[in-house]
Amino acid sequence: MDVTYHKDNGGIKNFVPLSRYVDIKGGKRIPKGMSFSFEKTNYLYLRLSDIADFDNIDYNDLKCISEELYNKLKRYEIKKNQIVFSIAGTIGRVFLMKNIPEGKHIILTENCAMLLPKNSEVLPDYVSILLNCSFVQKQIEQNRIQTTIPKIGLDRISKIQIPVIPSFSVQQRIIGIYQDVTNIKTKKRKEAKRLLNSIDDYLFEVLQITKISSGDNSQQSLIQNISSIIGGRFDPIQFHPERMKMIEQIKKKKWCRLQDVVNNEKTIVSTISKDDTYIGLENIDGETGEYVPIKEKESISSAALFKKGDILFPKLRPYLNKAYRAEFDGCCSTEFHIFQAHNIHPDFLTIVLRSNMVLAQTKHLMTGNTLPRLQTTDIDNLIIPCPDMEIQEKIVSVVSKTKNNAKQLQKEGNVLLEEAKHKIEKMIIG
Repeated sequence: MDVTYHKDNGGIKNFVPLSRYVDIKGGKRIPKGMSFSFEKTNYLYLRLSDIADFDNIDYNDLKCISEELYNKLKRYEIKKNQIVFSIAGTIGRVFLMKNIPEGKHIILTENCAMLLPKNSEVLPDYVSILLNCSFVQKQIEQNRIQTTIPKIGLDRISKIQIPVIPSFSVQQRIIGIYQDVTNIKTKKRKEAKRLLNSIDDYLFEVLQITKISSGDNSQQSLIQNISSIIGGRFDPIQFHPERMKMIEQIKKKKWCRLQDVVNNEKTIVSTISKDDTYIGLENIDGETGEYVPIKEKESISSAALFKKGDILFPKLRPYLNKAYRAEFDGCCSTEFHIFQAHNIHPDFLTIVLRSNMVLAQTKHLMTGNTLPRLQTTDIDNLIIPCPDMEIQEKIVSVVSKTKNNAKQLQKEGNVLLEEAKHKIEKMIIG
């Protein structure tokens, strides 16, 4: 009795259920009372956030679990050439497990399902391509359960209608077309990433500030002048050599504290309308610093208003690099500070806030283990470079061109992939 489900059959007559070719199994949450391991183990836990871009997984970043916990959850292990299918939040995203490090065992989150081909004549690469086709994604959209966090049940996944799987050779031909294009897209994406990563080097070079190695783990000292501690924090981590050396390098040039060049004020509201654009941390791309819209609007208890031109700077997990210069009016998570820049170019300030000059400071000022965040006083006292306006404008111009070039490469890759998908869909359904 779901009107959305029945409003359009999507041209799926004479199709067959997905369950004819794959088994569908759920993942599992960490049991209550148990948690991740603080030590490195061969047993890993794959969360939805670990495969956010659905192009790659950095297995070194996965949370470890104990052998004891693995033994409790091993029936939920995901293996090579099995398909991950997101079933909560942004549902219907597909990832094919490859390149699992030797000796590693991976448990899948409850927010994903695993799709297991029933026989060797069904190629997992082909199934993952098929699931990304528009006529399948349309069914997934119609089958989702409309709750605060959109979900789709395993039973509904099993009933998704697909064309009969073609011969082995046809599957291979389609996989080859798709992989050729994805390889080109990957090259363009890597070049775009190289350009984006070069921004930090350029900033340090123009400002003539020496970079500090993040691997500096020399012993910290609790011996400090009492004047540097009074009214502030009394913990050793804030005196980490990386942070102190970075501050020392910046102070060799023209500098100021962040509070000297911004107003940090915001208006809090308890509700947002359907027409308001809401920005959560998940809406900011940490790699580019740009706004990324998502379909689902987060359920909120409060939000902060911002204006076009304001700078949104997160106090939660600053290492994710979610600083953003607003391109429109809207409202955002209260986990953002909202800055109005004065006596400094706002685009230059955004570049600095996204740079290692600030990251080398903020990552040693976080408090809290579960949700590491920055305190307002620590943000106010961040040390930043303040060169002449002519230099700021030069940096902004060069960085803008670099980001546009990177964006163009990403766009070219996406266009090629969409064209390939369209060609493949015609091959699959005519």
